[in-house]
Amino acid sequence: MKYGIELLLVNSLAIRQRITSDTALENSLAMIRTYLEDTGIAAEIIDNVRTSYIEKGVPRWCLALLRWIVGLQLKVYQKGNQKLALFLMLFSWPLQALSLFCKRRYMNQMVEDIVKMVKEQEIPFVGIKTWYGDSFQWAIHLASRLRRECPETVVIAGGPQVKVYGENTLKDDEFDLAIMGPGEEMLEQLIRLRRKTQGKAAFLKAVKDEISSSPLLRTGGFHAVKCVNDKASFQETIPRYRGVDLEDKILFHTLVDGVGCSWNQCNFCSHTRQLIHYQGRPVEQIIEEMRAMTKLGIAFFRFSSSETPLEQGRKIAQAILDSGLKVNYSMFIRATKVSSQTYDDFSIMIKSGLRAVFMGGETGHDLINDQVMNKGVTKKEIIDTIQCIKLAADIVNEPCRIGLSLIYPCPLVANVTLEDVFAENISLIEQTMPSTVVVNPPGAFPDTEWFDQADQFGFDIGDDFVYSLMRYEYSIYKPAEFWPKLNVSLQGMQSIDLLRETGKLRKAVADMGIPTDISDEYLMMTEAIGYRSKLDLLNFKKDSLLDIMTGSTYYSKDIVKRINDHSRKLAKLNQ
Repeated sequence: MKYGIELLLVNSLAIRQRITSDTALENSLAMIRTYLEDTGIAAEIIDNVRTSYIEKGVPRWCLALLRWIVGLQLKVYQKGNQKLALFLMLFSWPLQALSLFCKRRYMNQMVEDIVKMVKEQEIPFVGIKTWYGDSFQWAIHLASRLRRECPETVVIAGGPQVKVYGENTLKDDEFDLAIMGPGEEMLEQLIRLRRKTQGKAAFLKAVKDEISSSPLLRTGGFHAVKCVNDKASFQETIPRYRGVDLEDKILFHTLVDGVGCSWNQCNFCSHTRQLIHYQGRPVEQIIEEMRAMTKLGIAFFRFSSSETPLEQGRKIAQAILDSGLKVNYSMFIRATKVSSQTYDDFSIMIKSGLRAVFMGGETGHDLINDQVMNKGVTKKEIIDTIQCIKLAADIVNEPCRIGLSLIYPCPLVANVTLEDVFAENISLIEQTMPSTVVVNPPGAFPDTEWFDQADQFGFDIGDDFVYSLMRYEYSIYKPAEFWPKLNVSLQGMQSIDLLRETGKLRKAVADMGIPTDISDEYLMMTEAIGYRSKLDLLNFKKDSLLDIMTGSTYYSKDIVKRINDHSRKLAKLNQ
């Protein structure tokens, strides 16, 4: 029997750009589509998260005027005139409100267009990749409209939001099912089951009877049954990007180098939902995927795992060198006890194209890192690892940017004050001088130790906290006073006070001449196009922030073009 489109995959939309790399290639949806096509199932993707989307629906004059006022506001603020900056921010508020109104109207129309397509083509499944904040609210709106207008269509949630919040994503009953973990095999199983049942109600009953008693379907490392000897079975699909997938996108590809984490015990980390420790993907698959991407003009890669252990990183690097590939890549790393082997590992990785790393340091206070974070590393190990990377880069004579992530403020223990933690954080930064520092407020996410043992860590969590957090639009450019309040406190500090304290450390870092909150993939790509000094990065942060604050692309369009030109040029060396 011949079937039409059986699955429509939709990437959810935010009302504003969050970071400059939002418009990267959508690897996970392309991977699902490729896998299903190879099994004889037709799937299509709607992904409107593109550079041009950011300005769609908003009058040009509004964007231009808003950009001028906000640009003036930032200049005034940098000169220390906070009162005038606040006045300019209030003055721009009607323009911001108009811009957001126009954007929401445009996004709502996109929902109606998707619903119309699903209804006319009688598509039996819609899978929505969900993110946090405004994106999640848009996904819920789309799911609600689909369930009302297309009652026989099964609506499935997936993506990062499900991995972090699990069953909480289903509490509004807008989604029929949610998949936590890799979705390819589960979606194939669901589609084949639907072919054998008559109607949605019978199908959902069959799912409950034959697959899972819960509508939250756990797969891969998120489901113990799917693990063999504490290892996850890899899905070997290399995504086939189509021409439309590359249009108006940043040409860097997120590559699965492994799954899990070698430590997997941090008290604050939602990645601990995965029930396995790190397993590296076979290196030959990684090289094959890199080769396939370079044929499309893609030579920038970001490794997807929450940590690439040095042993796996070295294997990949050696394979890149042996194959003669010319690529740049970034990855997440963990601090370690430095040895000559550590230096050799980083040297080989930098030679092979490693151009940026991102390290979760969390804090420079050893007692807090031990008893509160359960990070398993010390301040000395963080410093030594960063200095080792810098030394390796100097000897190899190739750059490798370093991003350091901190959580501040944080739960405290006896005889340790917030001032103590702040001072140790500053000391850590002064001794490492990373390329960028990302400062995050403390988050008690479901199924983490901070959440499950909230009282022990000093969190007071309200009943509606998780519901609100899933929909919370985290935007660092707003003063704390303008953020919605969350029903949570940490050792007496309310949510607004926590954000204000986070901003205090972020400002101290900026005053040291270090740009804040630049992602590792952008550290890699901006270096490639010639942004090699801290001043270059500071200017990049300032100009890209202006785009984000105003919902415009005056600067980012130029940056994306330059990055894509370089990606194609580097990829061409592999032909």
